[in-house]
Amino acid sequence: MIQTLHTLALAAFLMLPVYAVAQEPIASALDDNATTETDLGTLQAELARVEAERQGLAQRLANSADNTELQKLREANRALQNRQIEDDVQAQSLLEKQRQQWFMIGAGTVLISLLLGFALARGNKRKRNEWIN
Repeated sequence: MIQTLHTLALAAFLMLPVYAVAQEPIASALDDNATTETDLGTLQAELARVEAERQGLAQRLANSADNTELQKLREANRALQNRQIEDDVQAQSLLEKQRQQWFMIGAGTVLISLLLGFALARGNKRKRNEWIN
């Protein structure tokens, strides 16, 4: 019973929009036709302009001078990218070499400091022993 009621309600709601569209005034339909004709003329003019622009772009694309210039620019771009990669590798190598040099300088400083400290510490012990006796 409830299912039948739901089905009838759904069918009634589906019929309402069709009835509302069927009752539109005829005068507004005539105004829409006049507006559509005006819009159609505007759209045809726009289509002609866009088509002319498309043909101009197609001619420019077909022009071999543009293609050769584009090819030259691509080759130059590739060469610059390769040069940048080489420069990055070289910079990384120099940075690593510099780090190794600073490591060696630090290690040498520590070694010299230790040797100097041991040498000075030994000499002072002998003198102290002499003073104590």
